[in-house]
Amino acid sequence: MADDVTSAERAEWAAIALEAYGDAAPTPLFPVPSPSALAHLGTIAATAYAEATRHNPADRDVNDTLSANLVIGDLIADLYHLADEQQIAADQLTEAAEELRARRYPVQPTALCAVAAAGAERLAAMLAALMESAEAFGCDVPEMVADAHAFYEDCMAEEALSR
Repeated sequence: MADDVTSAERAEWAAIALEAYGDAAPTPLFPVPSPSALAHLGTIAATAYAEATRHNPADRDVNDTLSANLVIGDLIADLYHLADEQQIAADQLTEAAEELRARRYPVQPTALCAVAAAGAERLAAMLAALMESAEAFGCDVPEMVADAHAFYEDCMAEEALSR
C-alpha cells in the first residue's frame, strides 16, 4: 500500500474508536438513542480515533464539517477493515447501520440480525453513530460512506497484490 499501513493496523485503529464508543454507549442496542445522542457517541468515537491516528494535535478535534469529513471518513474505511476481520462485508455493515438510523417504523432489522448473528452488532451501532455525527456536522453521509467503501476496497486490492 502507498502509505505502508496494513489492514490489521487499520482494524486496530478502528478498535480504539470502538472501545471509546463502547465505554460511552448504552449496552442494549434498543431503543436506539436519539439522533443527537447518537451523534454525540459518534463524535466520541471519532475523537478517540483522531487521537490515535493524527500526529498533529490540531488535527485531533472533530468540531466542524472539514474535520468530520476527514476523520469520520477515515474511521469508516478503517471500520470496514475491522468488520472484514469478523467476516462481515462492508455493505452488510452499512445496511445494518442504516437500519439502526431508520426513523420510520416498523423497522425491519434484517441486515442488523445478520450482523448480530456474527457478533458484530456493536460495529453496526458505532457506524450508525458515526453517520449521525457526520450528518450533524453537515457532511454528505452517502458520499462519505461511498468514498470510505471505495478506499477500503482499494486498500484490500493493493494488499492482496503485495502478498
